[in-house]
Amino acid sequence: MSIVTQQTVQMKQVSRGNYLMRNVLKHNVVFNEGTKGDAAYILTEGKIEISGIIEGHKKVFAILKPISIFGEMALFLDEGMRTATAIALEDSKVIVVTKDDLEEFMRQSPKVIASIITVLVSRLKTTTKKAMKVPSTGLGIVRIFDLFSTCGRLELKYSPTVKTMADTFVTTTDKIEQYIFGLADQGLLSIGRDNNDTRIIRIRERDMLNAVMQKKE
Repeated sequence: MSIVTQQTVQMKQVSRGNYLMRNVLKHNVVFNEGTKGDAAYILTEGKIEISGIIEGHKKVFAILKPISIFGEMALFLDEGMRTATAIALEDSKVIVVTKDDLEEFMRQSPKVIASIITVLVSRLKTTTKKAMKVPSTGLGIVRIFDLFSTCGRLELKYSPTVKTMADTFVTTTDKIEQYIFGLADQGLLSIGRDNNDTRIIRIRERDMLNAVMQKKE
């Protein structure tokens, strides 16, 4: 199938900020598996197919309809390699969301903070472990905590956070807890309880990503 790559770009007001809007014609590629990713996309009109190559054969992971977010793992992982291909099945419109855009939107809309990881989970649950394996679980966890701290969210409920991250990174809760306790041992996090005696994770280092990188040097 011949894929046309030309896209029409315009600016559109979304919420209280300006975000890049792309018109994607039917059969156009939004991004290809194995390419470098630096943005996520929100589908507002049309239909997008998410697929990948498994053992030499194409496998369709999901058919997205509005409103859906895709390509979001690029916002959390430094490796940023696309683990799937996104193609428009019909004329579509997508909002381009960079990491800076997401942080701004989260500051403006606190509900997004609670929903963004849930979006990651629902996406990854529709794929196979092999197709959507994460290059660096530890770094991914750090980047998620870093994003929350940047947006001023310094306390997270322990159990749902651990379970959600385990689902997102296709691993066990024990493995996630090992990373979290490791960060706590470094003084970047603390584990405690809130006023309702609910177990929580407190982010102690606001610039967590930079702090972790410095400790590695």
